[in-house]
Amino acid sequence: MQKMVNERLAALLEEIGIETKRKIYWEESIESIQIVKTHPNKTDKDIKDVKVLLVEDQPSNRKTLEVYLKNKVGRVDIAENGKQAVEKFKEEEYDIILMDLQMPIMGGIEASLRIRKIEEDREVERPTPIIAFTANYYSDDKDISVEIGMDVYLSKPFQCKTIYELIQEYV
Repeated sequence: MQKMVNERLAALLEEIGIETKRKIYWEESIESIQIVKTHPNKTDKDIKDVKVLLVEDQPSNRKTLEVYLKNKVGRVDIAENGKQAVEKFKEEEYDIILMDLQMPIMGGIEASLRIRKIEEDREVERPTPIIAFTANYYSDDKDISVEIGMDVYLSKPFQCKTIYELIQEYV
């Protein structure tokens, strides 16, 4: 399975022309949660003005995060899978993306690759921070997420305040 995933990732990277080798600057395990971060490229934007794209296929997880963030950030848009996320990203700019990795139709890794390609085509100065999260704690997702340009990897289950703190750190 691991070899097949890595081969697919290599093919996707080659297909869309992304070359990246990001460095992890912080990795820790808190209780049963694993957090991996790259260096934040902070903008000092007021948290009340932040536009978040939340990409999560599980309705209960999606609603929990949406309700929690609703009164803390400027706006929360929802995508139920990676394909919807890419379409929304084509139409609108976001300050940060919260991306589940394991979703039907299009997973978070492929969606993030496509988003990074859109940004490359647009020649953006500052890529949109992407916080990846997954319940698949023991997979290669952590390394792959960082390699393809995601900024944070977070294992489930996590508290909503952890996501909020990460948004503050990366926006």
